[in-house]
Amino acid sequence: MANVPTEGKTYDAIVVGAGPSGCSCALFLANAGREVLLVDKVASFPREKVCGDAFSGKSIGVARELGILSELEKKPHAIVRGLTLVAPNGKQVSVPFPNADGCPFAGYTVARIDTDEVFFRAASAHPKISTLLGFALEGLLLEGDAVCGVAGSAGAEKKKMSFKSRVVVGADGAASAVSRLLKMPNQPVEHVYSGVRGYYTGIEGLSENIELFFIDGVLPGYLWIFPMANGRANVGLGILSSDMLGKKHPNAMLTDAIAKNASIAPRFRNAKLDGRMGGWAIPLGSHRKACFGSGWALVGDAASLVDPFSGEGVGNSLCSGKYAAQTIHEAIGKTPGSAPLPKESLANYGKLLDTYIYPEMVDSYRLQRASRFRFLLNMFIGKAADKPEVRTMLVNMVNSDEEKKKTQSPLFYLKLLLP
Repeated sequence: MANVPTEGKTYDAIVVGAGPSGCSCALFLANAGREVLLVDKVASFPREKVCGDAFSGKSIGVARELGILSELEKKPHAIVRGLTLVAPNGKQVSVPFPNADGCPFAGYTVARIDTDEVFFRAASAHPKISTLLGFALEGLLLEGDAVCGVAGSAGAEKKKMSFKSRVVVGADGAASAVSRLLKMPNQPVEHVYSGVRGYYTGIEGLSENIELFFIDGVLPGYLWIFPMANGRANVGLGILSSDMLGKKHPNAMLTDAIAKNASIAPRFRNAKLDGRMGGWAIPLGSHRKACFGSGWALVGDAASLVDPFSGEGVGNSLCSGKYAAQTIHEAIGKTPGSAPLPKESLANYGKLLDTYIYPEMVDSYRLQRASRFRFLLNMFIGKAADKPEVRTMLVNMVNSDEEKKKTQSPLFYLKLLLP
């Protein structure tokens, strides 16, 4: 049974948003003995969340650390073992992913409605976490220039409520109300994907690979097919918002590709859309956003931590929640009292992002920029399909951040051009 929040009490942390990043942060803090209030605007879980549904090895590691991987595995899921890339000219190549830590495969695909329910149920069952659903954030409480709590309304009757804490964590997604109330600048459109996705049944040729299609009619965006449980697939399209000028809506681009592209259309002849298409904004980590300050921190999509190449965000969301919790726990231990945590006490959160997340963002951004060019895609994927040594190079790029960095060197492309 969930703990009831208490007005007038100063919590160690208030986490706004009960998705993966928020629940990760709340659970790691609670496991360290801190008192947490977790709030969300939705009235109940499970709830739908538009997503690509990938649950990578990074995500598996955090779920295992929190002791909830076994609960997630009870939900319908598919196993992912590798990656298939399809070039504009129709050439394709498949490579294995590195195994997840302790697993003989790379990851899962799990519907976000299930993933988020598992994480929220774990958080709401924790004795150190109080939860409040249906809470609309309307303001941040301030003590001087420092954030010291939240104010808003709850329930159908819109009851006014406020709660105090030593730190407020914004885990409320791409359209973060915490970011807005902090007066953070908008994400530049050249660092935001516009994404659409739907669930399909009856697609031919599904495997245990996720598939990325860099094809005419979609470039400079990409189309994906991710295998899901029970013969379904998550099918979607992502394109930078800055590239949308003069183009069709992503939904129409996806529909056209499914109907007409030679690499895809034959596989969809007996396929049916299961439910409705959904769309969402995907804030990319290629734009660095301020993630902490006096009495506040941002995690997950609110901190713009989505991989710029793959569009995968759950792994970085879970890890950022963990890093923020680690920093907050240590800062509280070093800063007695009930006052908001000063900015300098949260600086280690930025250092952890610098060490474990941003370097791979830089490398993925380089890959994203390279993938905009039709001739490079045809050359690279074609060479990888025909030559074992280039496939080895691609496997190494998937497995190693050091190998990704080589894509910035002219020698990398010279090697590809050699016979």
